[in-house]
Amino acid sequence: MSRPKGDAGKRLLDAARALAREKGCAGISVRDICRRAKVNTGLFHYHFKSRRAFVERIMEDTYADFFSRLTVSADGPGTAAERLRRTLRAIALFSRENRRLYAGMLRDALNGDTQTARFAASHFPRHIPIILGLVAEGCRAGEFRDLPEPMAMSYMMGVLSTPILVVTLLEDHGAKRPLGRSMADFADQLLSDRAIETRVDMILAGLARPRRRA
Repeated sequence: MSRPKGDAGKRLLDAARALAREKGCAGISVRDICRRAKVNTGLFHYHFKSRRAFVERIMEDTYADFFSRLTVSADGPGTAAERLRRTLRAIALFSRENRRLYAGMLRDALNGDTQTARFAASHFPRHIPIILGLVAEGCRAGEFRDLPEPMAMSYMMGVLSTPILVVTLLEDHGAKRPLGRSMADFADQLLSDRAIETRVDMILAGLARPRRRA
C-alpha cells in the first residue's frame, strides 16, 4: 500500500496537542482529534495504529519540549541562584501552558492508569537531578541553606506548581467565586506572569542561607 500524501500526521499531532491543553489526554477522543485536524479516522489509524500509541507520542513530544526549555535555562550563564530562577520560571510557564494536560495525567495516574505511571517513572528522573543539581551547587557556593533533597524538591514544586493545579481543578469543576473572587480574578492572581515571578522569589528566599545574627 502506498503511503498517504500530505501532512495528515502533523495535523493530527497539532490538533491533539491543542486539545490536550484544553482537556488533558484522557478527555480527548480519536473522533475529536480527527475533526479538528480535518482528517478521517482511517488516516489516524494508518499513522498511529492505536489511541494508546498516539497518547504516548503526545506525552513524549510534550516532555521533549519541556526538557529542552529546562536545560536551556539551567545551562546558561550566571550563579546557581540565577540559573535556578530561570529554570523555575521556565517550569512554571510551561506548566501553565500545558496545565490541563498535566492535570489529566495526574488524574490518570491516581486512577491507576499504567501508561501514565510508567511514563512518569521513566521521564521524571531526567529533569529532577538538574533542578537538585542547581540547589546543590548553590549550597556549595554559600547561596542556599543545606536541605535534604526531598524537602528542597517538595518545597520548590509545592510553591511553584500547586497553585496552577488548584486553578485548573477549580475551573474543571465549575467553581464560580473561589475565596470570594471571580474565577478570572482568582486565576490571574495565581497564574499571571507577575504571580509566577512572586512565587519564584518566595522559593529563592526560602532556600537562601540565613544571615548570621550579629
